[in-house]
Amino acid sequence: MRRRSWSAYRVLARHRRGGTGVALTHPVTCVKRRVGRAAGFTLIEALVVLAIVGLLVLIAIVPISSYWQRSRLETTAGDIRNFLQSAYSEAISQHTQVVVTLQKNATTGRWELYLTPPPLKASRLLVLPEFVSFAYNPAATAGGWPVSSKGVRGIMCDQSGRTMVPLFPVAPLSPVVADTFTGWGTETAGQPVLQVKTLAVTHVNMVDGSLQPNIRDDILLFPIWTVTVHKVVL
Repeated sequence: MRRRSWSAYRVLARHRRGGTGVALTHPVTCVKRRVGRAAGFTLIEALVVLAIVGLLVLIAIVPISSYWQRSRLETTAGDIRNFLQSAYSEAISQHTQVVVTLQKNATTGRWELYLTPPPLKASRLLVLPEFVSFAYNPAATAGGWPVSSKGVRGIMCDQSGRTMVPLFPVAPLSPVVADTFTGWGTETAGQPVLQVKTLAVTHVNMVDGSLQPNIRDDILLFPIWTVTVHKVVL
């Protein structure tokens, strides 16, 4: 016979039938019971957990998205710098003047950088991503690239590596109609620039304030053709 697992305690009881008052003992069994709750989550608990997880995911996604957009802008600024450096390489290797123009494609609505004459080794065209904005770009009279009467921005590197105001026509002709470019102060077509030229690139979402912090990448072009990128927090 198996022994019971519960504990038994002996409790004193008085025998009343005989009136003897003799104290007898009777076994009184006390069973210990363990009270517990059913396993699992209630509906309210599950909803609370889901809400917390959703909030944490949202908090994580916003900085990641912001970082990704700023990273793409930084990469684009680097691409522009490299494209401008290729203009210098072509001017030296071809022993000719190389013009870089910046204009917006009327069909695609995207900004494009164009080299004239066609390079021997590099790409002639750099199409910028759709998020690129030049809203903070300085005017030609305030240190920006020289501009033509038709609103086309341009800069030129001569065969000696000097930064010049563009002079058209350039053979072979570029898609830009021959036009007169003017720069800052006395800078005129075919003349060396007198100051550092800035091409300010930013993200369209930074312009409208939906992406913070507001960052601008200034691509600096020096009178002796050297290109650097300077990050500015607005």
